[in-house]
Amino acid sequence: MGSAAAERQGGLAARPADRRDPRRPAAARDGAARRPRPRPGGRAVGLARGTADAVYAQLQDEGFIRSEPRRRPVVTGGPGPGAPALAPPSSAAPPPSPGVPDPALFPHRAWAAATRAALAGISERDLGYPDPAGHPRLRAVLADWLARTRGVSAEPDQIHVTGGVSHAMWMLATVLGVGTWAVERPCSPGTTHHLVRRRVEVVEVPIDADGLDPALLPDARAGGSGPAPADGGPAPAGAASGAGAVMITASHQYPTGVQLSAPRRRSLVDACRAAGRWIVEDDYDSHLAAPGVVPAAVQALAPDLVVFTGSLSKLLAPGLRLGWIVAPPSVADRLREQREDSDLGVSAVLQLTVAALIESGGLDRHLRRARRVYDERRSRLATRLAPRFELSGAPVGVHAFAPTTAAAALVGELRSSGVPAATVDDTRHPGAVISVAAVR
Repeated sequence: MGSAAAERQGGLAARPADRRDPRRPAAARDGAARRPRPRPGGRAVGLARGTADAVYAQLQDEGFIRSEPRRRPVVTGGPGPGAPALAPPSSAAPPPSPGVPDPALFPHRAWAAATRAALAGISERDLGYPDPAGHPRLRAVLADWLARTRGVSAEPDQIHVTGGVSHAMWMLATVLGVGTWAVERPCSPGTTHHLVRRRVEVVEVPIDADGLDPALLPDARAGGSGPAPADGGPAPAGAASGAGAVMITASHQYPTGVQLSAPRRRSLVDACRAAGRWIVEDDYDSHLAAPGVVPAAVQALAPDLVVFTGSLSKLLAPGLRLGWIVAPPSVADRLREQREDSDLGVSAVLQLTVAALIESGGLDRHLRRARRVYDERRSRLATRLAPRFELSGAPVGVHAFAPTTAAAALVGELRSSGVPAATVDDTRHPGAVISVAAVR
């Protein structure tokens, strides 16, 4: 059969690559080491010479062979050089974070079951563009779960599903509309990083054994759209020099582990209400506390004043990138507007999986197990460090704090044994933050 006839019938001349496909893996494996047999004539394989020429021409054009005059074609590794390989990790890369949970504790079976349940019940509407604020089912589940476990008071439409607390901070730095935030000192470096990147001025307020002292907050809010002062009037005089929001880790201060005392909680709410100042409460790991170890969220005292944030990063794994904001209605409305103009929300499959995990009790079971494991590892760490160092703060979560002026030496010792740790360079609270999750 001639090449023209083959092309008319959709044969090899029309699609010469079809006969080539099975050879791709071998060619890629062997690189340029293999050479094909001399170009066959029509009698050898029952093809016209023109068809064979077309096959070789296409292979050369697409980079699968290389031809030179009076030499047999050489098989190459594939079309073009391809993407360069990733460089090996740099020896100068930052050390592992002491605030990461143990991935070996991840509840794979429960997560797989929740994923199957989510996919089995997913609708065509779910596969369209999601509600920017979050899937209604997950928001309802979170409202119930946070009320039961943390005393949070909110309707589902006050909850926004985020890509984690970092994402939440990025949004709140814009939505709250205040130019100055007060933060605890010391605090997570990520807190100040996200605020500064959003051109927010940061004022550090020292903590003590009872947490942040509201008496040390700047006098008044710095413009923006904070909550109305208690008397409903304008912001106090001198507002331009104050902070319009204060961020706290009230239940388990990061990194020291100090808890905001009950009198300080009430005093903070009263002071911020009088000044028209938002409270942003990062409740990053309270679910890893044994019953009775941490009090209810500050949000329960003032749902109209407190913006509450949390995520699965410490509870399950940071790679999931899922968190939440519980906001007063006015802030929730502004968050929705921003989401519609920016990221359009989080994966519906991920949200439905998390909803199924919570509804089935899988998340609560995982948290009970994780608490036991981390409590045992914290005790092991304390024994290992004694009598040279002691741990302080509430026994919660995946990290612990050891106050010491010899933090650098302690951190070096821990890292050499495979336990991530970092120094806390604060004049009032020098010490080391240590991974509990990595202790064996």
